[in-house]
Amino acid sequence: MGGIIVFGSLMTDLVVRAQRLPTLGESLLGESLETFLGGKGCNQAIAAARMGVRAALIGCVGEDAYGDAFLDVLDHEGVNREHVTRAAGVGTGTSCVLIASEAGQNAIIALPRANLTLGPADVTRALNGMRDAGAGVWDIFLTQCETDIAAVAAALDVAHRAGLRTILNAAPIPREPLTDEMLATVDLLVVNETEAATLAGVSVETHEAAHVAAERLLARGVRAVIVTLGERGAVWSGYGADGQSPIHHDVAAIPVRQVDATAAGDAFCGVLAASLALGDTLAEALRRASAAGALAATRPGALPSLPTAREVVMLLAVEEHTED
Repeated sequence: MGGIIVFGSLMTDLVVRAQRLPTLGESLLGESLETFLGGKGCNQAIAAARMGVRAALIGCVGEDAYGDAFLDVLDHEGVNREHVTRAAGVGTGTSCVLIASEAGQNAIIALPRANLTLGPADVTRALNGMRDAGAGVWDIFLTQCETDIAAVAAALDVAHRAGLRTILNAAPIPREPLTDEMLATVDLLVVNETEAATLAGVSVETHEAAHVAAERLLARGVRAVIVTLGERGAVWSGYGADGQSPIHHDVAAIPVRQVDATAAGDAFCGVLAASLALGDTLAEALRRASAAGALAATRPGALPSLPTAREVVMLLAVEEHTED
């Protein structure tokens, strides 16, 4: 069984529920306020660990109560936090999450704060240290874009050169453009329809449009692309046996009653990486990841919504029985 190194953010989510999302310039009365621990890096590392794989997180929190809480929960979840550092005088990252109770839709504003204090040299040092201390233990590297993008690029380069399978969840879309040089170090790019449209410069509203977007991203050096389409499933694109002709596989969604989609994408990415580390094919890993994302959308909050391995297996069994 392989292991996963995640470089990413740790964010405290302040979640406000209202009947619907406000329009521009509008004020609404909310229904509730809750506080959850999250952040894409933390969510994805824990989602992977709950599948039973070895998972480690590289990140940074502030020297505050929120930071204390993160260290405790990582220990509880069995995630290696040796390289989760603490930044003096900088608060732990915070996200303000607005959720529409009726539709389960959300809107998020993220304040990375301590997450942005890790630079390329910090992440390179951590990755090299982990590689030297555990050669053969780690085989997948997973990261996102809620941290310093130069650090993300450096980490992908180090992981790629070390022979790890690299996965980039390009969320949220960074202010700085993702260069072709950076994308060339990515084995698997995971984006939703909005992120795919932004990176590829085309509208992504159908599976066919997702195919076009994926081909544009493949042309920039990425080896494979997954475009998630919410309730319409996902598209997995790569190259055929000749290494030149793009091929596309449409993946059906697993229907559920959506309550809160906040960490659904993180559950998808973490379980995708975990399944690959367990030796699953990409098709098998996508099925597990789709089930995890669906389950996460049925529960409120970030960490509380991340499913266990047993829950994923049970949902897939029910889905297979329904298909039969």
